[in-house]
Amino acid sequence: MNPLVGAWTLVDYEVPAAEHRYPLGSRPLGQLMYSPDGYMAVQYMAGDRPLLTSDNWRHTSDEEKLAAVRSYGGYAGRYTWLGDRVEHHVDTSIHPNAIGQTFVRLVELTGPDLVMRTGTPDPTLPPTPVLRWRRL
Repeated sequence: MNPLVGAWTLVDYEVPAAEHRYPLGSRPLGQLMYSPDGYMAVQYMAGDRPLLTSDNWRHTSDEEKLAAVRSYGGYAGRYTWLGDRVEHHVDTSIHPNAIGQTFVRLVELTGPDLVMRTGTPDPTLPPTPVLRWRRL
């Protein structure tokens, strides 16, 4: 049985040892979903994003659009569950360069929480995020 299947909400997004330890603020928002048939989708953003001046994206200034995109991330595709890690095979993404890539996430399940890391911390590389998700 695959313990990832279901919906998760983002509880914490931290980059330990980074200058900006909480790049999405103290109350990040996000959802992560894994289907039983091998599809996944994730969205995450700062929880304190200001509203745009228009409800219609096309009538919003380029500056507002840029600010909104800077505090948002998301992608979707297929996934492979490998027990201690999951591979996300990216089909769509807000970041065009990510399409076609495979993201490996180290996984730790603790009670209702799913903790994901992009890799083992390496002091010679820039700090990587640690995301804590809670099952919905």
